[in-house]
Amino acid sequence: MTTSTHIPKQVEELLDTLDGPVSRRRFLKGSGLLVVGFSAAAVVGPLGSGAAAQAGAPAQAAGPYPDPDFRQLDAWIVIREDSTATFYVGKTDCGQGTGTAFRQMMSDELDIAYDQTSLIMGSTDVTVDQGGSGGSDAIQVDGWPMRRAAAEARRVLLELASARFGVPVAQLTVSEAVVTVTADPSRKATYGELIGGRRFNVTLTGDNINATTGVAPVKAVQDLTIVGQSLQRYDIPPKVDGTLKWAVDVKLPGMLHARNVKPPVAGATLVSIDESSVRGLPGFVRVVNRRNYVAVVCEREEQAIQAARQLKVNWRKPATRPFPASDDLFTYMRSATPTSSSTPEVIGNPDAAFAGAARVIEAEYDVPYQGHTAISPAHATADPSDGQMTIYSNDMKSYGMRNGVAEFLQMPRDQVRVVWMEGPQGYGRTAADDAGFEAAFLAKELGRPVRIQWMRDEETAWDTKGPAYAFTLRGGLDAQGQLVALEYNARAADYYHLGYNEPDTVLIAQLFGVRRATPASGRASVPTDMYAIENRRAAGQVVSMPLVHETPLRTGNLRDPDGPQVTF
Repeated sequence: MTTSTHIPKQVEELLDTLDGPVSRRRFLKGSGLLVVGFSAAAVVGPLGSGAAAQAGAPAQAAGPYPDPDFRQLDAWIVIREDSTATFYVGKTDCGQGTGTAFRQMMSDELDIAYDQTSLIMGSTDVTVDQGGSGGSDAIQVDGWPMRRAAAEARRVLLELASARFGVPVAQLTVSEAVVTVTADPSRKATYGELIGGRRFNVTLTGDNINATTGVAPVKAVQDLTIVGQSLQRYDIPPKVDGTLKWAVDVKLPGMLHARNVKPPVAGATLVSIDESSVRGLPGFVRVVNRRNYVAVVCEREEQAIQAARQLKVNWRKPATRPFPASDDLFTYMRSATPTSSSTPEVIGNPDAAFAGAARVIEAEYDVPYQGHTAISPAHATADPSDGQMTIYSNDMKSYGMRNGVAEFLQMPRDQVRVVWMEGPQGYGRTAADDAGFEAAFLAKELGRPVRIQWMRDEETAWDTKGPAYAFTLRGGLDAQGQLVALEYNARAADYYHLGYNEPDTVLIAQLFGVRRATPASGRASVPTDMYAIENRRAAGQVVSMPLVHETPLRTGNLRDPDGPQVTF
């Protein structure tokens, strides 16, 4: 069996810089724990055999990237000989500072100084699957298993110290990764001396990852000393001085560069490609085409940009307009037949209240489609080396991307991983999904690492949009001008609402001609919180644009999914 990390040297070094002086991979390699290779026996991943083996599944050859087992304490925490620690969590930080918060919580529970810790987030081969970011619940929900894992690590370390010194745990004191015999402070040991460079080999319990727990309880709020402090976020200084390695910075040996050539008109179909128009350009490698998806691949990025601009492509415009003009959008939305309607939410008796109102005021409000328009266009890099697929992406749901890409490329999940790195486009259903799938597809087609980046105009036009809304509001006032009745009616252009990393709805799949039998119905949200209005009715309808697939008006979550539209 060969021993390998399946990571190019340059990327290994890049990952090391994300994790302080000694990375998890370097630690695991140095302690003989990372054994990845191909043989007749099952391949041992960085965290052991995982849930399948626990369930008694028959031994079989596995890919290089099995799922880290959230019930293993070693999946959450590594402690080195120098008493520094790295935490491994399945979340991503979209700029809110959640990574700093996670480090604070886990440092507090572990009784280690914050500046002696580091954090790895959302890389599917070395962090447990907490789903990435979403729902704005990272601290209140996902922080709990992190705290309980850190508390359990502290308990195990105290037990090791108890055995070393021959005194009960109750007679030990711990502070900043040093365990001391309370009655004799000269007798002490650091975390590194107790376990540094070795595994905990402790199994946690819990039916799911949010329920993960050990034996130890978490600390009471009044005993926390790091949580609640306004610590400097670890990510801001390198963002300011330019030393942070973003997803856009990935460089791999033999890496190619790609640019796609999107239809010039929504709904257009490809007629022909004149490859001779770019074949003679410096660095040209290939034109990749499948149905309405077209991409050019070159050795260098500027060459790919030139080739995409110069490639002669003949498109056929659609026979009917794909969507109304901007000036006609809301008239169309109000007159279109809804694809679905919600059951009205009724409080009190709004009809009677309106009938008795001294004055009724009615108004219409329009909210257009809203793009993410991130500070940098969508991008991703994919590496197909050694029969696996690695995607470097800033997509906030790296685990969903792993699952989606594996299905899209018809590859086993344990041969696919996503390495999350920081970048723009953090919130909502952005084009980062689309770029990750494109990079993976092109890398598999070419058999070499491929980096793709959309152009600014493509990002503005083709990224997933927050749906347009057309509202009608009606209010009834009594003789004193008090609001006694309110009627809220919303129409949302949200038919075929896209989820995250869906292999049959990402843009490249749509351009391939992939169609769901039943598109997602979408929704027309109503406010979740209202003033104390005794009589009210709220309802919503969803409408569809004439063109459903292969359109730049694809709709999906935009930050708080419908908050900006609904809570105006």
